[in-house]
Amino acid sequence: MKLFTYAQKEDLEKLSGCFPCSKPLYAVGGCVRDALRGSPFYDIDLAGTLTPEELKVALKDSGYSVFDASPRLGTMIIKGKYSYEYTTFRTDSYPAGSGEHTPIQVQFTDDLYLDACRRDFKCNAIYYDISKDLIIDPLNGAEDIKNGILSTTVSPETVLSQDGLRIMRLIRFVSALGYGVESNTLLCAKKLSYLLKDISAERIRDELDRILCGKYCYKALNLMKEIGAIETLLPELAENDGSPQNPKYHKYDVLEHIFKVVENCPEEVRLAGLFHDVAKARCLKEDGNTYRHAEVGARMAEKIMLRLKYPNRQIAQVRRLVEAHMFDINGNSRESTYRRFIARNNDILPQLLSLFDADSIGTGYHGQSETARKVRQIYAEMKNLSVPMSVAELAVDGKDMQDIGYRGKAVGEILNELLDLTLTQNVVNDRNTLMKIAQRRLQSKDREI
Repeated sequence: MKLFTYAQKEDLEKLSGCFPCSKPLYAVGGCVRDALRGSPFYDIDLAGTLTPEELKVALKDSGYSVFDASPRLGTMIIKGKYSYEYTTFRTDSYPAGSGEHTPIQVQFTDDLYLDACRRDFKCNAIYYDISKDLIIDPLNGAEDIKNGILSTTVSPETVLSQDGLRIMRLIRFVSALGYGVESNTLLCAKKLSYLLKDISAERIRDELDRILCGKYCYKALNLMKEIGAIETLLPELAENDGSPQNPKYHKYDVLEHIFKVVENCPEEVRLAGLFHDVAKARCLKEDGNTYRHAEVGARMAEKIMLRLKYPNRQIAQVRRLVEAHMFDINGNSRESTYRRFIARNNDILPQLLSLFDADSIGTGYHGQSETARKVRQIYAEMKNLSVPMSVAELAVDGKDMQDIGYRGKAVGEILNELLDLTLTQNVVNDRNTLMKIAQRRLQSKDREI
């Protein structure tokens, strides 16, 4: 059965040959699932009955290196031509009702069926015996793949209550695969969504990022809403569920619009898309309108991302995108305003344009944003004319200004004034031209004194 490339299969067979005949090596999990689906995969997870110490002995002098990942859980990293994560067959025990991600008790086993039952979903519990070139499917996960459904390996209440993070993994697999959720699994996910409160912010953040990267993220976000995960994890976002919008401009309520925008954003902008209108319901409640929602939403997005422990650089970018997403929404701004906006946001301009377009499409009435079209047109003209986008791109610098008599904060002020002239007054970014302007400004100030 062809599941892997020739090079992968060759390396796996070589690795399998290092194992005792009575201890076969298996590929398992997402790589087998996706191979059966005919989809690409990037990681190969392995499993078998060798314990971590036995694995080290078996691979000694084999050309493969073995590193500890989590020996208590039986997880090791094998490195050779490729890198693999290997886990010893095991059974797990979790503290009752806590939703903790890490098992409190682990017992290694030789029983493949027991190992399959401790996994989350049937489609992830299919094994490939490398030496025998044989698929082993103890829980009939291939049928779930065929039917496009996610069901748990044992009772959904057991699987989801053992590890609350599995609820997020369920949503993530919906986002990646587009599968539906088996009815009892869905009911239990709703019942147990409160367990998500026990999961660390970092793990929630990582799963949210994966959900937002999925091809079927719109479906996954609606599942998050349906089971109560949005309300539990992102209550600020949940405030917008059912919040009305002017039907003249919007086909959907605020939360549905947000989901539509996320769907139409490229992956790197989806987090900003998720938070771009987070403040609408709150502003409507407090102000009776949503005029301030971009400004308020930027602060709310920052607060949420800090809570989820996002990197500061990513927080800053998302805040800027949210704050800027309403630029010239009424189409009344002058070209000079556009030029200043482009220069100020030049480092995030591609992301902003994507957000503009997605926000327009997400109304349900429009295609790409007219504002984005105008920004692209003016930006192209600016690039063609070599208009500087920052003080650093000016043909003069601070030393030039000091040489003709500027001191202290006046140096920065004149450089910013020259930048604005090149942006808005068609002043050529030429050293002689800018030096003459700076000298005239200085002489004028001297006369005023």
